[in-house]
Formats: sequence, C-alpha cells, structure tokens
Amino acid sequence: MKNIVLCFDHTDEQPGLRDASNTEMLFRLLDGTEQLTWYHSGTAMRPGRRLTPGYRGDSVSAARAAIVEAYRFLGEAWDPGDHIFVFGGGDGGHRAGELATLLGTVGLLPAHSDDVLDYALATYVLPRTARTPQDWRQIRVLAAQLFGDRDPAVPVRFVGLWNATATPGTKQHMGPLPTVEAGRHAVGVDGGRRTIRYFESLDEVWFRGTRCDVTGGNDACWPLADIALDWVLDGAIAAGLQVLERGSCPTDLNALAGTAPVIGRCRPPLDAKVHASVEVYLRSHPHYWRRLPARIEWADAEWLARGERLVHTPVTSTVARDVLTAVAS
Repeated sequence: MKNIVLCFDHTDEQPGLRDASNTEMLFRLLDGTEQLTWYHSGTAMRPGRRLTPGYRGDSVSAARAAIVEAYRFLGEAWDPGDHIFVFGGGDGGHRAGELATLLGTVGLLPAHSDDVLDYALATYVLPRTARTPQDWRQIRVLAAQLFGDRDPAVPVRFVGLWNATATPGTKQHMGPLPTVEAGRHAVGVDGGRRTIRYFESLDEVWFRGTRCDVTGGNDACWPLADIALDWVLDGAIAAGLQVLERGSCPTDLNALAGTAPVIGRCRPPLDAKVHASVEVYLRSHPHYWRRLPARIEWADAEWLARGERLVHTPVTSTVARDVLTAVAS
C-alpha cells in the first residue's frame, strides 16, 4: 500500500521560494521516499487578457488534457488499497475536483476503453452546462458494464483545495464526489465570484484575503497564504500524507498581515465556517465584521497550537518560564 499524490497548480511560471503557490509549496514538502508524486503547473491567465471564445476553448482543452495526464498516471501507478491524494489551487482546484469526480464515477477504466473515457471527458468533465444526478448515474452504469457490473469507483483518500475557481469557458458546477473520504477547501472572503463551492463534499472554511492570498503565488500576501496552506496540510497529514518536517507554522502575526480591500468582492453564506485566524484580525479591525455572516462558526480553533508544538524549547527554559509564571501569579 502506498500514497499517490497529484497536484494541479494554476500558474505556468517558474517561481522562487516565496512566489510559489500553495500547491507547489505542498509539493515541495512531500516525502517522496514512499510516495508517488505528480505535478502539473497549469496555465496562468495574463492580466488584462480578454476572455474570448477562442481562449475559453483553449482553456477547457488544456484543463482536460491535464486531467487525462493525471488519470493515465494513476492508471499505471494505482493498485487496490493505495491512497490517492489530490490537491489544487485556483482553476487547478477545479481540475483536481473534476479528477476526483471522474474517479468516483467511472473509476480507472481498462486500457481498451478509450472511447468511454473520451465520452466521459467530453460530456461530464468540465461541462458547459450542469449535469443532473440522473446523468451521473447513467455514466456510472455504463462504466460498470465494462467491469462486469462491478462498481468501478475508486476511493480518494483526501482532496485539498485552495480557492478553487471555474476554468474559463465553464460554469461554476461541481460534480459529485462520492468516494472522497476526507477533504478541505480554503476559500477567500474576498476571493471573487468565480469561486466554486464544495461545501457538500469537503470541509469548506473561509479565510481572510483575496483569491491569491489563499492560493499563494504572485501578488499574494504570504503570511495569509501560509495560514491556508497550514490548514489544508494539517488535514492531509491527518489522512496519512507523508511530508518533510516544517520549520515553522503561522502565528498571530500572520493573521494581522495585509489590508482588506475597500470593497468586498463576495460575502460568505450564512452557514459558512470561518477560520479562527480571522478572529485575531477582528480584534484590531472590528469593521471587518461587515464582510462576515451575522452568526459565525469558527473553525480550526487549535491553529496556533500547531506552531507552538513545532518550537523546540530546552528544559531549562521551560523551568525558568514556569517559575516566572508562578511569581507573576
């Protein structure tokens, strides 16, 4: 049994250490000794570029090609019992979600079933119009026939997304994720209207910041991006992902970084869960309440404790601090 990790990024640039997206940062942290890893850089949309019909069509074709590449990688690497982890940010998050849908619907088709795969890709992956539950049942029955009426679905251990956004040329539709065992989706309060919601299938939590402040990459407020990275990574590690030791975790200083846009671009729904780091920011900037639901369910209350556990404190320092605390009290 092994882990197979697939990462869909949203930029084709070659970033430096602090310009890397959260998807690439996670990929760099992976322990590759006992895990198979796959990474796709994606395609960055240039600022000011118009969404022409030709560009939309090219975007959909490129996204489908990336999904097929990941799908074929899994077809060669996966064995029953293996754990599949899928990550993505921005429109890479959309591709990650579509791959998980494909695995939960048609599974990993036999090598001789390219026609069925082409049909599923053209009709169900990144569709221009929403598919009904009946549509999904139909393609699942078709796939089952290729497996001798056996359920073809392949389990996905964990899906981790950062502000998944719709691929240009598609709608904000999400397919079912019936075989995803666990997952986390970090969403930016100021992330924009193209954000895809996965609240029915994944643990979805809202973070302070714009889209890039959650996905990471160029123009990101890195202290905020680190908070979103840490939260998704924490869930993945709990699901069994193997990563190298990290030197640090976010602190309350991360939560206070950056400035909020003057005008909010979207508002979390009334039932949204908001990351506890936002509460730290609210203490100094109470006006930020206007961006949030009237009633808030705070998520990940232990986020600061993760950073404290990483800090090695010598025994002598611990004793001294305990004495000082006792004197002060």
